[in-house]
Amino acid sequence: MLLRRLAPQADRRAARQTLWMGAITAAQVVGGVAHAALSARILGPEGFGVLVVVIAAASLVFGLATIPGEEVITTYVTRSAARGRPDEAGQAARLALGAALGMRAGAYGLIAGAALLAAGPLGVVDAVYARAMLLYGVCGVLTSMTGECLALLRLADRLPLGFAAAGAGALAGVGALLWAWLSGGGLLAVVMASVVKTAVLGGGLGLAAAAMARRAGVPGLLRSLSVTVPRDIRRFHLASFGRSSVEALHLHADALLLAGLTSASQVGLYRAARYVTDAAKLPFLAAAQGVQVEYSRHWYAGGGEAGDGAAGGGRAEVRRLARRAAALTAAAAAAGYAALFVFHQQIIAVVLGPDFAAAGRSLQIMIPGAFVVASITVLSVIPTATGRAVPQLAAMSAAVAAQAVALAVLAPRLGAAGAAWGFTVHALVFAAVILPCAAAILRGASRRRTPRPAPRP
Repeated sequence: MLLRRLAPQADRRAARQTLWMGAITAAQVVGGVAHAALSARILGPEGFGVLVVVIAAASLVFGLATIPGEEVITTYVTRSAARGRPDEAGQAARLALGAALGMRAGAYGLIAGAALLAAGPLGVVDAVYARAMLLYGVCGVLTSMTGECLALLRLADRLPLGFAAAGAGALAGVGALLWAWLSGGGLLAVVMASVVKTAVLGGGLGLAAAAMARRAGVPGLLRSLSVTVPRDIRRFHLASFGRSSVEALHLHADALLLAGLTSASQVGLYRAARYVTDAAKLPFLAAAQGVQVEYSRHWYAGGGEAGDGAAGGGRAEVRRLARRAAALTAAAAAAGYAALFVFHQQIIAVVLGPDFAAAGRSLQIMIPGAFVVASITVLSVIPTATGRAVPQLAAMSAAVAAQAVALAVLAPRLGAAGAAWGFTVHALVFAAVILPCAAAILRGASRRRTPRPAPRP
């Protein structure tokens, strides 16, 4: 009721979606933290490091082979609905969903072939590790369309269904891990718990998205196989593929590089610290997802893509919403990461156990970078929300290159702390590239039209 009285409808809708995305994120954070805590206690630092390497290798292959489609849905399904083109909206949604599932299935074939070859004829990998890789790869297929399904639920304003699926998945995963702990299970039992969690999550989101497709503006989602879309959507989707591949390097290649430069225990300490920072960042990602749909709605309904002036009312609305959202997220990030910096050792002890106390130094180094990224999340999605995928790709590419250099130089001498410095360098470079791009879009500088010369008499 308070929101209804004090805020415009768009702000109320963005706030509602942010709250529900926050609830979904909270379920995933609580489940993920419990999952990491139980896994760390079951396996110990050395075994946990091995698990991290298995996850990183599989996730890197999936990341390099993934074409993320959630922004195609939030941006271009929104545009098609605003222009009264339901068929085009359905084609864009099917392209996003089909590409996500098909690419992940193909990637799993590569993972399975490599694992069997390495454990069989080559004999360079232990058979247990190969089975763990095969089993964990199933998780990638089961979660191939979670982002796209959540995007449809965001357009339909039915995120409570997503919260139910996320909560059920988290509970199922924790329950499977508790069973593994009590029964004395090892690496394979821990990986199997991940499969249980992702099966419940992915299945629940898929059913919910199919049921809410009509409300999301895609009435014929399952009645056709057509994926014929305009050229600008194909270009956007291709650029998203490039960005996701580079992002996969940021998310997973650091662990593999660190393992080659140091040891499994150093990898375990670094990734333990990164789990904490990544979990703390999730609420801010939820806020960005909550406002991103509103950015696209305002941009295309108000003619923001047409340029400045009377037709650019959409740009003014995006600018207003971005200012308010950025102020709130920056304040929340300052409070949250200050508390994390002060109480980091206690948090590590509670979440991961006393064996991971040495991860505190890495966590301290990573907090400034994590704070910067969290503060600008609602601004970093402006380019993709307005149909521009290249700025994100450029920012992520520059940041990953800087991170790789920092990690290669510092990790041999500093171990996990050197990888943590690489993480912070990545965050600072990403912010330095993406913020000017977002500011240019809000000012209208990126698409100002060059006046045509007057015809000669």
